[in-house]
Amino acid sequence: MPVRVADGRTALVAFHAFRTLYREGYLAYATARLGADGAAEQAVEDTLTALAVRWSITLGCPHPAAVAWRLLSESVDHIAGATGAACSCRRRCVSDAFVLRGHLRMETTRAAELMGLTHGEFLVALHTAGDDGPGSCSCGAPPLRRTGV
Repeated sequence: MPVRVADGRTALVAFHAFRTLYREGYLAYATARLGADGAAEQAVEDTLTALAVRWSITLGCPHPAAVAWRLLSESVDHIAGATGAACSCRRRCVSDAFVLRGHLRMETTRAAELMGLTHGEFLVALHTAGDDGPGSCSCGAPPLRRTGV
């Protein structure tokens, strides 16, 4: 059962610290998936707003970053679906790992941290994606942009 944070001020400070630590990486991921036309920014803001609403409960979870990543991935998928570029791949974790490492060239430690995975879990997901990316994904989405974080 999740533990609730009793001190609202502490939870607020923790949320702002989390936002500062993760927002740039979230935006890089969303931009790689959605492009730079404002949709990525909207996905990140929607995610952080949803996270803020449930932050006290999220802090009681064993892996708050994993909760946040799931929200981000769902938000990006929703927006991509609205523009016809949704990924139908069932192996979202594998696809996300490939986006972070393969397209954004993000360090594996940072990418694992963003996704709320251990380094080992991230490496397994990345290995599953293979050198050419998640081959089982046939979403037809536009090519991802290469940027660095």
